[in-house]
Amino acid sequence: MMQELEGFFRPEMVGLRRRMLGMSQADLVLATGISQGMISKIEQGVKAPSGEHLEKLATAMDCRLSFFFQAEREYGPPMSAHPMYRKKASVGQKVLDKVIAELSVRLGHVRVLLNAVEFTPELPLPQYDADEYAGQIEEVAAMVRRAWYVPRGPIRSLIEFVERAGILVVLSDMEAAHIDGASYQVAGMPPVIFLNRSLPSDRLRFSLAHELGHIVLHRFPSPEMEQQANEFAAAFLMPREDIAGELKGMTLTKAAQLKPYWKVSMGALIVRAKILGRVDEGSYSWLWRQMAMQGYRTREPASLDFAPEQPSLAPALLANLTENMGYEREDVEQALHLSFDEISRLYGIKPPISGLRRVK
Repeated sequence: MMQELEGFFRPEMVGLRRRMLGMSQADLVLATGISQGMISKIEQGVKAPSGEHLEKLATAMDCRLSFFFQAEREYGPPMSAHPMYRKKASVGQKVLDKVIAELSVRLGHVRVLLNAVEFTPELPLPQYDADEYAGQIEEVAAMVRRAWYVPRGPIRSLIEFVERAGILVVLSDMEAAHIDGASYQVAGMPPVIFLNRSLPSDRLRFSLAHELGHIVLHRFPSPEMEQQANEFAAAFLMPREDIAGELKGMTLTKAAQLKPYWKVSMGALIVRAKILGRVDEGSYSWLWRQMAMQGYRTREPASLDFAPEQPSLAPALLANLTENMGYEREDVEQALHLSFDEISRLYGIKPPISGLRRVK
């Protein structure tokens, strides 16, 4: 099995896989029988592992041996998620490390999957300088809608527009880390947005629009970036000229009626009404007190829920391997360095979509 491997051993990939599984070095000692000192030296690149060590590590961490030899590098935390980490003091570092490790591995998967296809985005992806447009985030959101030929009113499927602009949307398990979304813009790859799959549908849409705001506005982190991304998301999903008239005289009943139509939360509608001057400060405070009394700040009425949007591009890239290129389970495992069962759990297998064609 060792002779089938290509490339050089990458010691950092041992630690990456361990963190992805939420394992400590002590856990790995129990699972492999390898001493903690040796595991530490292997991860630090101080000691080269033997073939027996590698076999034990791959078995204990349920991955292919090729995982430790892949050319893909390890990625750190997304810049857009750092403020979230600081706000969630109760979230342990081990939980955060687990999520970041998974995102890093999945970025490597995206690169592999994209190498197997030619995909040309249908829509442009506008880029604006947040500093240059400070105080004009509403206008930036309006310009992106115009660039994408978005009809007036609510956006029926936000994920569809985002994917047509060449952005990959990937669902991930980030609930334990209290992360709604994160985005990466890595050289040589299209932007990738990771969303917490456990989010309610309204929050998922807002988080997607928020991460889109980062991609459109932010090349570098700044103290204002989270607020700017929130402003962009609100303006993109609820354009001033389309929704202002509907927000006058806002009540909880009206917010409940508008939620399924605009596909945003009642809370987002109330905040938007305040920003656009459709409610005064007193009415705004009263509405939030009513939301709290009804328990809606924790969970809005289930009867108002709408179906969550599902990405199609990322699953289709994987399906392209199995359905168009004839990859068998063994081939998929070798390409992505994990077991087929784990790959299926991470992504699912769906029929290919238009725009993908085999590279000759």
